Amino acid sequence: MAKDSRHSAHPVCRAVAKSRKQARSACGTHLWQMSDDEVSTALLEATRLRAQVEALELRLAAEADRRSVGDKVGATDTASWWGHETRQDRPAAKRRMRLADSLDRHTPTSAALAEGAISVDHARVITECVDKFPDDLADPTIPERAEKHLLNEALDRDPKSLAILAKHVLTVVAPEIGEERDARALEREEREARANSWLTMCPDGKGSVRGKFSIPTLHGEMLKKMLLAFAAPKHQNATKEKSEPEVERRPSPERMGDAFCELLERLPADKLPQLGGLNASVVVLLDYSGLRSDVGRATLESGEPISAAMARRTACEAGLVPAVLGTRNELLDLGRTARLFSGAQRRGMAITQRTCTATGCDWPAHLCHAHHDDSWLRGGRTDLANGRLLCPRHHARIHDPRFETTIHPDNQVSFHMRT
Repeated sequence: MAKDSRHSAHPVCRAVAKSRKQARSACGTHLWQMSDDEVSTALLEATRLRAQVEALELRLAAEADRRSVGDKVGATDTASWWGHETRQDRPAAKRRMRLADSLDRHTPTSAALAEGAISVDHARVITECVDKFPDDLADPTIPERAEKHLLNEALDRDPKSLAILAKHVLTVVAPEIGEERDARALEREEREARANSWLTMCPDGKGSVRGKFSIPTLHGEMLKKMLLAFAAPKHQNATKEKSEPEVERRPSPERMGDAFCELLERLPADKLPQLGGLNASVVVLLDYSGLRSDVGRATLESGEPISAAMARRTACEAGLVPAVLGTRNELLDLGRTARLFSGAQRRGMAITQRTCTATGCDWPAHLCHAHHDDSWLRGGRTDLANGRLLCPRHHARIHDPRFETTIHPDNQVSFHMRT
């Protein structure tokens, strides 16, 4: 009788086969029978088990690479063979192969991963950091000390915070050289980030412009703080209707996008660099008949259409110059120098009006827009008597043709949906 081949297999093969069988059996068990403590303990242990399995997987990958196992089937390299056989994403397989090769040179990190004390992400941060050390270090023990320090920190940190610490680990383990090297590396990183900044924008043909960008960390933080000022729950809840639900604490991508639009509307065009000898203002072409009605549309100088309501609302702020056209497209008006309320006028309105003048709104004056009661586009004057403060939400509403407005004797304005 032939001997069962499983009894002569290598211990690693037997351990993998047995573990897979036990894991498959455990996955079919009814978890509702477990107590709360058992569930939490098993979850933590399963996470550590995953790290140990990945440690074995990476060791096997390194051994497979040493033996060039992919050569038998004509694969480009072992990572390509591994990715194909296991249906992994090829770039991911190559990243894991690089980590496997690096762990071969970093025994302490490999051992910690095999114990389940750290994750693969921790191991990648540590090995990539130590591998980047220059070869001309005066003290050959620095890489070893740095690896040990990062391993200790990995026990209490997530991979993201460990990566931040790893950027300055030389300052900790070798301050006599680390501070100078870190400073030079940081300056180089900032120069490269600014030189490699980019932005792409493309209209999608559906009323939106989509894009991507890459900017240095400092400018990213500046933009984030600006957007959060507009997207913060306190700001959003102060401008919402009473019937609308409270805004959640964490800003959603939609709220951040709305905040980005509001930020662009608030930028003072007269402070921007000139373009073609003029301030970087957007010119909007409006048909006079459409301007005087509640419907119609306007056209940007690029040829893209926008609603007349949006043009009327945005014209109250800097950054947009209205060009009014007659029935034969003759130019009737191209902006006026007194279109915007001056700083002194805004201060006067802040003193007399104190808050948004919409009924029931207490949005503070310094965050409000200055609006012309008698539209500037229809000949209204930029005088204090013709100006009122409105929060961003009510400023948009007063230009919305779906609503009628009533100005009361106390200078408050109320809105009613047209029927």
